[in-house]
Amino acid sequence: MTATKAERHSAILELVTHGSAHTQHAIAAALARRGMRATQATISRDIQELGLVRSGSGYRSSSGLVRELVLSVEFIDPMAVIRTPPGTANLVARRIDEAALPGIAGTVAGDDTIIAVLRKRSAGRALKELLANAG
Repeated sequence: MTATKAERHSAILELVTHGSAHTQHAIAAALARRGMRATQATISRDIQELGLVRSGSGYRSSSGLVRELVLSVEFIDPMAVIRTPPGTANLVARRIDEAALPGIAGTVAGDDTIIAVLRKRSAGRALKELLANAG
C-alpha cells in the first residue's frame, strides 16, 4: 500500500510518541509492518518536515524538547535573553519563530543563548508560556 504523506507523518509521530523511533531504519521497518513502504530518503525528508531531532533515546519532537532545553529567561526591555545547553539555541529559536507570536519581532540564536526581540512588554508572558508548555 502506498501511504499518503499525511498518513506516513501521522504514523511516524505515533512512533516518536511511543519512543520506538530510534533510527531511520527502525522507522522504515515499523512503517512496513503497518503496510506503508517508504525509502530512506523519504523518511529522512519526513523527519526534517516534522521537525524531529535525534537524541540519545531516538528521534523526538523538537517542540517537545524545548521545555527541557530552556535553562532561563531574562527580560531586558525590549528583549528576552534565553539560555540553553550548548548547541541547542537554534532548536529553541526555531520553535519560537515557528510559533509566530504576534508580540515577537524575531530571534537571533548563538550556541547557547537566544535574543528574542519583543514588540511590546506583554509579549514576554506569551513567550514564557510557549517555552513552558512546548510539546
